Parts: sequence; structure tokens; C-alpha cells
Amino acid sequence: MTSTNATSELHEILGQRLEGDGTWAWAYADVSGNVEDPRRQAALKLRAVEEALRAQGASDDVVDLVAAEFEQEPGVPSPVARYVLVHDGALVLSEVLPGQLHVPEAIGVGAVPDLVPLVAHRPVDLPFLLVHAGKEGGAFRVYRLGHAPVQHDEQQVQGRNDTLHYAKAGTGWKQPHWQQHTEEIWKQNSSEVAAAVDDAVRSLRPGLVVVAGDVTARELLVKALSTEARALTSVFPGDPRADAGSKQAFVEHVETALARVVATRRHDLEDLLRTHVGRGDNLAVTGIGSVVAALQQAQGAVVALDSVAVGDRTLLALAGAPWVATAPEQAAGTPVIGAVPAVCALVRAAVLTDAELVLVNAASLPGGAAAAALLRWPVGPAVPA
Repeated sequence: MTSTNATSELHEILGQRLEGDGTWAWAYADVSGNVEDPRRQAALKLRAVEEALRAQGASDDVVDLVAAEFEQEPGVPSPVARYVLVHDGALVLSEVLPGQLHVPEAIGVGAVPDLVPLVAHRPVDLPFLLVHAGKEGGAFRVYRLGHAPVQHDEQQVQGRNDTLHYAKAGTGWKQPHWQQHTEEIWKQNSSEVAAAVDDAVRSLRPGLVVVAGDVTARELLVKALSTEARALTSVFPGDPRADAGSKQAFVEHVETALARVVATRRHDLEDLLRTHVGRGDNLAVTGIGSVVAALQQAQGAVVALDSVAVGDRTLLALAGAPWVATAPEQAAGTPVIGAVPAVCALVRAAVLTDAELVLVNAASLPGGAAAAALLRWPVGPAVPA
């Protein structure tokens, strides 16, 4: 199964750094500016990050490196969080994560990094399109879930703008003629915008298309979209460019639509896990020990994990394949990096074996397990003792 979430991106970014040893330092915290006395709150947050890192053994250079990233303006509207990751004194990641905190703030130093915040903000690699429809044409931007917006121009589609309004007076024969002419221009413009959106859908494979703008233009645009694009479309009943209230309502609409897409994918995974466990076809396993065994063989296609339910348990992080073990005898001769929080060890092993990682609630997994996995191939029959 091809990974569709943060694991592939993290493997590409972190690469060999994640495979080896060394010391990691990380900080994940809210940096929203929509608070009372934002400068003072930012200073207090920065001080708390610095003190937490020093208390866990980070050097002054590492503390200064992380602090420098937190001092930068996020450049996106609040709420917003920041995640900074340092390895052996070198900055590896500094990410602006739009939205509220998805997991509790995390600041630490250790042999294996805590990557859960990134996975929580980017549960699936989900491009999405925000489309504004107008009678003279339209525009759209492309975004990615959990990523700060890229500063680029809108894709503009400019249609005809002659005779765009109905004649407001007169009842002669010209009135219906001009009305019909105007409607044809609207339809033509909407078709051109729809063609551009369809092209973007085919090339980018987004998980969501949100259409907003003029009420008539919205309706005409949605009708002109391809079947594929229409199936991904959520319509916002308003124009976010009208006023601040409409803009905020539009933001909430988009967030709700994205959450629905993510929840649907998570629900489908949970259903699939329950189905395989119920069938007993050996294509799914539950429990931390069984998931570790699957990851050791790169057998896990999708790993479902409740980071809270895992608790304070530890696992052994290994310096090479099989990457993780529950006990020294499972290491298969591979050097042990150290005993680390089980959540960190499991996420690291999932990234290194290209398993899709999904954060769930344990109550939704078979038997209320803290972890479960869909397998790339079935578990073999039990070997007699």
C-alpha cells in the first residue's frame, strides 16, 4: 500500500539522520498571536521552551537555534503552532502548522525524536482547492493539509465581461434578448473556470474542492464541473470576500470539510481492521507487541496508533533494521540506540518502513488495543514449539 500521509514525507526529509544515532531536540508549541498582550505571551512561551530544553540537557547552541525559529513570525493567521527539530546541533525541520494544537505541547531531548505532532497535523497527504466563482470568471488556489500556504498567485480565469448585468428597465423585445445573452456569458465563463479546475483535479489529485463566491456563478460552475471534480466538491453558501464575517465562516466551512475527509478515511481504516480481525484472515494484528513484530519485517502497510493509550511504555530503538524491539533478544544483533518512549519508537519504525501511520482513538480499534496494523502479507501459521 502506498503511503498517503506524513510518513513518506518525513522519510524523505529526515533520511539517514533518522536511521542512525545522535541526539535530537524538538519543540512543538502554540505560537498564535490572537491573545491578550501577544508580545508578552510570545516572550513567556519562548522562555518556557528554552527552560524545558535546558532542563533536559540541551546545549546552549541548540537552545539558541530552536529559540531563533520560535522568534520568527509564523506568517499565517492564528491559530497556529510551530514545530522545530534539531539533530546533533543542526536544524532539520522548522514547520509552521496552521490550526489549533492537535496534541499536547511537546518539548524534549532524546535519542529518537517525537514526530507525533507532525503526523497529527498532517494525517494524510491531502491537497485541496479553494475556488472563488464570479460572473466574470473565477480563481483558485491549491493548498496542502497541515502545511502553511505557499505564497503564490491565484490561478485566474478571466472570462467575458460585456453585458454581464440584466437590463433593469424596459419591457420591449430587447429585454429578454439581453437577458438571454447575459446568461450565456455567465455560462461560458463558468465553463472556462470549470475546465481549469478539472485540469487541476486531474493533475493534483486533491481530496477536496471548496467552491464559494457569487450565488449564480457558484451554481453554474458546479454544474459545469466534471463528475470527478463534482464528487470532491463542497459548496460554501456565500462569498468570503464580502466581509470579515463571511471570511471567518468560510474558514470554518473549509476546516469542517477537511475534518470530514480525514474522519472518513480514518473510519474506513477502522472498519477494515475490524473486518480482517473478525474474519481471522491474518491480514491484521492488534497490540503493541504484534505491531512491533510486523514493523520488524516491514510487513505493516498501515499502522493505527493511539499515542495516549500507549502511555509511558518504552521500546528499544535500533540503529538498523529491524529498527525497533521489545527486548534485547529481538534486536537480531543490531546495535541498540536506547530505550525510548514507545510512541516515538513506533512512529520512527513506521517512517523507516514506509508504513502509513494513522492516529486513532483506542476505543475504535478491535479489542480497544493501543495499536493495530494492516499487513502487506498475511501472518504465517503458528510454529509448533
